[in-house]
Amino acid sequence: MSRAPKRRSGWLALACVFPALTVAGAAWGGETARTRTVRLDQGFVIDIPEGWTLEDPAEATGDATGRMTVRLVCGTLSCKRTLEVCTLFLRRDPVGDDGDDTARLDGLYASPTSRYTRIRSALKSTSKDATLRGEFGKVRFGTRLWYAVETQAANRFKSGLFAATVIDGRYLGAICKTCETGEIRHEAARALLGSARRSE
Repeated sequence: MSRAPKRRSGWLALACVFPALTVAGAAWGGETARTRTVRLDQGFVIDIPEGWTLEDPAEATGDATGRMTVRLVCGTLSCKRTLEVCTLFLRRDPVGDDGDDTARLDGLYASPTSRYTRIRSALKSTSKDATLRGEFGKVRFGTRLWYAVETQAANRFKSGLFAATVIDGRYLGAICKTCETGEIRHEAARALLGSARRSE
């Protein structure tokens, strides 16, 4: 039976507020945790960058199987300012009936309506008056193609990276948020997503 993910209150997940208000449960400071592998459901495996952890402290083993939603939190010194998080989403059913992963990925957003819906959803999830930082389309994280788009949030809200890919016929989606306002954002998140693979 799938376990319901534990969630923080919505405004904490979206807002860029003083770190002192949001550090509960996070390991801020000079942590030296090494990069480690996390097992997801359906055979998915990812490598968590140094300083990132599963939100639920009970998942210390790195085993997040049995869950369709997995939340990762950054606890490095730089993230004390950027408050970065990534939420990964799985689907119970395979994507399509035939074709390779590229064809299945294309099928996710084959229609103008599906692309419009994805963009509108990303903007709504970011903040009121959010804008796009670039076009919605295919990008490469690691060796794999993803459909992705970045958003620019209104003041004091987190900007987002919204992405989806198909690996061995299985869907993997991600929403990563950051308070970073510079030109370069989501570097750790891109590395995390680029490590995604399946091993069954």
